[in-house]
Amino acid sequence: MGASDWVGLQLRLRGVVQGVGFRPHVARIAQEEQIVGECSNDDSGVFIRCFGPAPRVESFRHHLLTNLPPLAVIIDEEKSSLAVPTPVPTEFVILPSRHRPGARTLIPPDVATCPDCLAEMRDPQNCRYRYPFITCTNCGPRLSIIEDLPYDRPATTMRDFPLCPQCAQEYSDPQDRRYHAQPISCPDCGPRLWLENSSGVPVDLHRSTDEVLDHARGIIHEGGILAVKGLGGFHLLCDATNSEAVARLRTLKKRPAKPFALMVPDLSSARRICRVDRQTAELLESPAHPIVLVDMASDHGVAPEIAPGLHELGIMLPYTPIHHLLVDSPVVATSGNVGGEPICWDNDTARTALAPLCDAFLLHDRGIHLPVEDSVLRSAEGNTSPIPVRRARGYAPLPIPLPKDLGTGSTVLGVGGELKNTFALAVDDLAHISSHNGDMGSWAAQQAFERAVEQLTKMRGSTPDLVVCDLHPGYATTTWAERYCQDHDVPLLRLQHHVAHALSLVAEHHHRGAALVATLDGTGYGTDGTIWGGELIAVHEDRQQWERTPLVPEFPLVGGDRAVRFPWRILAGIRHAWNVDVALPPGVSVEEAALVESQLRTDQVRCTSLGRVLDAGAALLGLIQEQSFEGEAAMYLESLATRAAGDKDLLLNSRYPQVRSFPELFQLLVGLPKDAATASFFLHQVAKIISEPIIRTARRLNLQSVGLSGGCAINRILVTELTKKVSAAGLELYQHHIVPPNDGGISLGQVVAGRAALRASGLQ
Repeated sequence: MGASDWVGLQLRLRGVVQGVGFRPHVARIAQEEQIVGECSNDDSGVFIRCFGPAPRVESFRHHLLTNLPPLAVIIDEEKSSLAVPTPVPTEFVILPSRHRPGARTLIPPDVATCPDCLAEMRDPQNCRYRYPFITCTNCGPRLSIIEDLPYDRPATTMRDFPLCPQCAQEYSDPQDRRYHAQPISCPDCGPRLWLENSSGVPVDLHRSTDEVLDHARGIIHEGGILAVKGLGGFHLLCDATNSEAVARLRTLKKRPAKPFALMVPDLSSARRICRVDRQTAELLESPAHPIVLVDMASDHGVAPEIAPGLHELGIMLPYTPIHHLLVDSPVVATSGNVGGEPICWDNDTARTALAPLCDAFLLHDRGIHLPVEDSVLRSAEGNTSPIPVRRARGYAPLPIPLPKDLGTGSTVLGVGGELKNTFALAVDDLAHISSHNGDMGSWAAQQAFERAVEQLTKMRGSTPDLVVCDLHPGYATTTWAERYCQDHDVPLLRLQHHVAHALSLVAEHHHRGAALVATLDGTGYGTDGTIWGGELIAVHEDRQQWERTPLVPEFPLVGGDRAVRFPWRILAGIRHAWNVDVALPPGVSVEEAALVESQLRTDQVRCTSLGRVLDAGAALLGLIQEQSFEGEAAMYLESLATRAAGDKDLLLNSRYPQVRSFPELFQLLVGLPKDAATASFFLHQVAKIISEPIIRTARRLNLQSVGLSGGCAINRILVTELTKKVSAAGLELYQHHIVPPNDGGISLGQVVAGRAALRASGLQ
């Protein structure tokens, strides 16, 4: 076949395509497909011009887009035909990078060590044998080390480590796996690892790396607690099979019940501890290497203090070379921070903050510019996608394309909520969502938030034209937004919490037209001054107007935040408002019960939160009296209900009568045994009660699908039952799979509302 039969194709690919080995990837596939042409890139994308027989050109495009380098992400593709030039090119070449003034490349996330690097690290003949900082174009630190754009070594914390001749040669060779890998290093030119005691005194500086790691591993095996500087911050590690060590860590962190995450050496270790199916294995071994919440095996062998009262564990595999070299048995790997404060990420701060919590430090001198927590996902039943619980390492700051009708001409900052905070910056047609920032209750957390906002706006080269915050006047993020807007003369939009939840889901699915979303959550300040958390939000096509249909009858939240901490107070409010004849759980003092009764005769905050209803159910079943962390009561309730899974037919069809309302359900619970079957019955009936108005409203609005958002959308039993009932009515239930359904996702909804408001005002 001669050149007269050739075709030409031009591709423009936009996304994370710089510094991830994309151009060498293109050249390799072009060589395999025997086509000619060229490829180059600039700050916003890759440009490819290719020529050859039509079948080969199409095969080239297909393989190019379906076999991406591990860190590459394609957001969109533009293609057009080209005339075959004369003379015809004879080879495929990589052209130098181009930089466009004002253009900003997208930042790749931090990801786990790739298989190629692991193989080299385990090869005694390789120059990077057992090197704790091995990395290449396909893996390693990215977001956490970048200080500015363009993404070049001098703009990262790796500038402190000049390349040796061998690393420089690899860095400059387009055919090498480390071509333009900014974190590249080796034992001759890279960071170093050392051990210090809890007083900050180095432990024998002349030890080899292997001796340092052996000593550190010994501390864990002997029951000690080790603070380890990793990719995006510090972990506290201890032996996961040692109950005394785990209990000591709980005491030191003042974390009485919140579950700890585990890191295990490999997949076979994970399978001995948890019920790891194919989907879970793929998640654990994916480049992101997230923490995955998985059901425990019956003979898991780890300390019960790791996740007391729960049926699942958060488990992850080693994701840095340091972790691979250090972890040879299951360890607790929890964030290195003081309770309520952000994760420690620099050596000096860790020496001060973590010294009371650990016996030694394993440190290195590669700087972390932006702290990044571990991501958390919950595996789903069947073939459905997992639910993100915390979006951070491995995923952030990958952007989410915004619906095209929202325009591209303005920059909007959504500051998120108070708990599980993320913020989002809408620039052009993309929403850049920050990594998980945690809870905003401390001054240190607020400082870290402000620093992260400054970094992202700098990286994107854009300042906000509008800021969107939550409606709650007491949120630290609301106060920050008010101050920022006043200082910078920027308008501020206040958006109701659950409308933000609904808009985040609508944006994630690029849903067009009117939408109906069930927002099932814990706490959201309502437009009427009450606390919402169980409603249907009907969003109009313009994404500005909306209507609310409550799904939960009102009840008083006695004492406000104190009721959230002590769920029996919620139960007292439900008893009063719904006329349910239920006694308060044992252990409530006569004096405090009398105080609550007197408060019920005065004006109290009104609430329609499903999350608080679940808390009350847990209190009624005797599962909890005081919550030490957000969501604790609901987690115990679901965990207990999960143990009744084998008795579903009995408990649903013959043991208990069916109910049609929440008051009726709570009254029925009073006379039932406080066991797993009752807990399961309770969650199934909650799903049934909620599903009926959802289906009815969707039919009234002539909609074929319903969305599900809010913190309760992480409850697997509730979601599974809702899905069954909605599907049986001929409707589709769509959920979050990119941003979390909890408050970690509302910043996306905020920037959508901001863009819609600017468009409506004619300022877009």
